[in-house]
Amino acid sequence: MKTKTREYKGDYIEGHFLKVEDPNGEIWSKNPGDLEATPLTFPFSYSHIHDAVSAAKRSFFTWRRQSVQNRTEALVRYREILKTRQSEMAYWVSFETGKPLWESHQEIEETLALIDYFINQGSQTSIEQKLNTPDGTSVTRHFPRGVVSVITPASQPVLFPHSYFIPALMNGNTAVVKTCSQTPMLGQIFSEIAHDSGLSAGVLNFFHGDSESARRLVSHADVDAIFYHGPFETAAKVKKQLLSDFWKYTIIETGGKNAQVIWNDCDYSQALYDAVFASFVTTGQRCSSTSRILVHDNFFGKFIKDFHQLSKKISVGFGLANSQSHFMGPLMSEKAVEDYLRFQGIAVREGAEELMRGKTLERDKKGFYVSPSIHIVEKVDPKSIYQKSEIHGPNVAIFRVNDLDQVSEIINQPQWGLVASIYTGARDHFYRLADEIKVGMLHWNRPTTAISFRMATGGIKKSGNERPMGSYAGIQCTQMINCLEGTGSFELESLIKEIPRLDP
Repeated sequence: MKTKTREYKGDYIEGHFLKVEDPNGEIWSKNPGDLEATPLTFPFSYSHIHDAVSAAKRSFFTWRRQSVQNRTEALVRYREILKTRQSEMAYWVSFETGKPLWESHQEIEETLALIDYFINQGSQTSIEQKLNTPDGTSVTRHFPRGVVSVITPASQPVLFPHSYFIPALMNGNTAVVKTCSQTPMLGQIFSEIAHDSGLSAGVLNFFHGDSESARRLVSHADVDAIFYHGPFETAAKVKKQLLSDFWKYTIIETGGKNAQVIWNDCDYSQALYDAVFASFVTTGQRCSSTSRILVHDNFFGKFIKDFHQLSKKISVGFGLANSQSHFMGPLMSEKAVEDYLRFQGIAVREGAEELMRGKTLERDKKGFYVSPSIHIVEKVDPKSIYQKSEIHGPNVAIFRVNDLDQVSEIINQPQWGLVASIYTGARDHFYRLADEIKVGMLHWNRPTTAISFRMATGGIKKSGNERPMGSYAGIQCTQMINCLEGTGSFELESLIKEIPRLDP
């Protein structure tokens, strides 16, 4: 497929595109699946961060006073324009991430459904909870937080940012979005859609930048909330940076060492195919990717054989290929390839059996292509680097299990707690795991990648700070104020005689 025409327009601030005149650095829109394709340069400036936050602050009080209906109509227009640009956007998802085009289209469809959900959910600001008490009427109300900053990764570059800034705007906040450094062209398209939809100037702002840009955004004095989704190492830096700004509301979502349990009473065929999909879709780079499979001893040998056979059949190639649709594209960077290959050696040195080794692949176009990898772990080792590390690539470790106590022990071993799934015909097994394992989400007969924005989505431990989005987004995007309202007399003097009184 021929590369589409690209043009750098600049950062989108207060309803205008502003090109950088004195750059602090550059990022590039490039294709990890075709390293010979000409990249497009996106210069960035740290001074634009302050401009974007200031614009969001100026527009906040006007936007928050808009009726829920007006805010809804604005987001409906945004959604309608996004829909008209669906094919173009899917192309750029595949170009900048390397994903196969079928997967990029799937992400856009999911994003459209997500926007519909948040629009139909309405605004938390219109909800009140009342309770009559002896002291008066207790009323809980929700108000917008203010300026929300959004930082998200490239693994799902359309879905993730919209899952934050759409509910933020719906609930009366304004937003400043740092575009992902690996997908700047997509960030520019979001800006164009915001502009064409007629959103009030300053309500939604986008700027390009690097990790230092993200640090400056988070620490800006006029940012009221930080919605962060990305690597754990960066999340830890964000938390340390906010020690002196502890009042800023922060939502953190990182990754996971996600496990799928395949029990002896499951639908074997469904469990097998779901395991292959969840392990290798997006080249194993989703935060929800399955990286551990716990298989009941009764059919451990059969599963190993079948899973290995299917894994060898996975088609890896150029995401924008005209003649063939692949299941897996490349990894997103040279460093990702280096880290992926490094963990192949670590796994073996620590005693894992190498069933299928991950290696670099040559394709018609030069890119960061790798093969899937499978390791069998016979001994659980809390000190194992391989067993406790999140690997951003198509690698899966398979464990043999006999009882649910063993399952819980293995799942809880690493300091990750995003999502797990169990395939079983017994609801009691599902309930027991829900009681014993430490994760933010647990699925029954569904893959770990089946994260629905209609449920509370988020992780615990290293995977997040237990502030879920999804169905809880309205709560997270607003601050709660509890009011005690007195409508009659409150005779405090009759209760406490020691209160001094004025002379008659």
